Amino acid sequence: MSSLVFGRFKTGKTFGALTFPRPNVIDFDGGIRTLLNPDFVKKYGLREVQYFQPRRNLDTKGVPKDYSAFDEACKHFDTWMTAGYRNRFDTWVLDSSTTLIDASQDKAIILLGSDAYKGAGSKTYEEAKKYGLVSPKKQDFGSERSMTEQFVRMLKDSGKNVVILSHERELTDDSGNVTAIVPLLTGKSQEDVPIMFDEVYRLISKPVGQDVTRTLLTQPDVMHITSRVGSRLGVPNGTLWSYDELKKAVGLVRAAQRKLLEDAAKAAPAPTGTLATPAALEGSRR
Repeated sequence: MSSLVFGRFKTGKTFGALTFPRPNVIDFDGGIRTLLNPDFVKKYGLREVQYFQPRRNLDTKGVPKDYSAFDEACKHFDTWMTAGYRNRFDTWVLDSSTTLIDASQDKAIILLGSDAYKGAGSKTYEEAKKYGLVSPKKQDFGSERSMTEQFVRMLKDSGKNVVILSHERELTDDSGNVTAIVPLLTGKSQEDVPIMFDEVYRLISKPVGQDVTRTLLTQPDVMHITSRVGSRLGVPNGTLWSYDELKKAVGLVRAAQRKLLEDAAKAAPAPTGTLATPAALEGSRR
């Protein structure tokens, strides 16, 4: 199962992702400490999870010194997809694609500011080191998008379960009206990344007594018409955010589909004529 799940910060995106089978978490957000959350421990117990936290190397003004975070994340993926490691886990979790953007941007501005890209590069990194302000240019955004999308696609094509987590943003018109709620990604990636996935959900968290209920918006409804979500598997709105609940929901959909096919077959009129199979034709020779 591969899915993209987006929502506001601190709503429990990581909470549900960690319920997937044997997750391997690329943890840009620091969400792995969810494993120690009392609610998580109460519901799922203490779990051992493989994870890696890429660290951006920044100076005192927040300007990147290198692009090691992006390259280290790629190296972690490559290592765990080798023959000696790939059978030790079942699910890739990216937490999150939104903060992956920062690591991708570090690499974009540094490479485009290097001698190798003179004439077609960018002065963003040179200016950032001089003034302590990172102000990306158009070409920087394009390169960041390319690397971010490449990384997501690499995970999706791994043959594992994949959960891509993302923060959300509201798109508005000139009057300030919300026209869409989408994953918080750069530019056209807001379309290009979700389109890679059959399952795109928005997480909705609501307090219920002393607990928090985390449910998935899988199809736009009258209350959430602007949410850009969808489920080709037919997962219904309101499904609880956990692997077991998703698996149960898909199983119910499949069972209902099988019953419809069986009922249709029973209701169909008896066929006339003879089915022309090779065996039947061989036996009909005179």
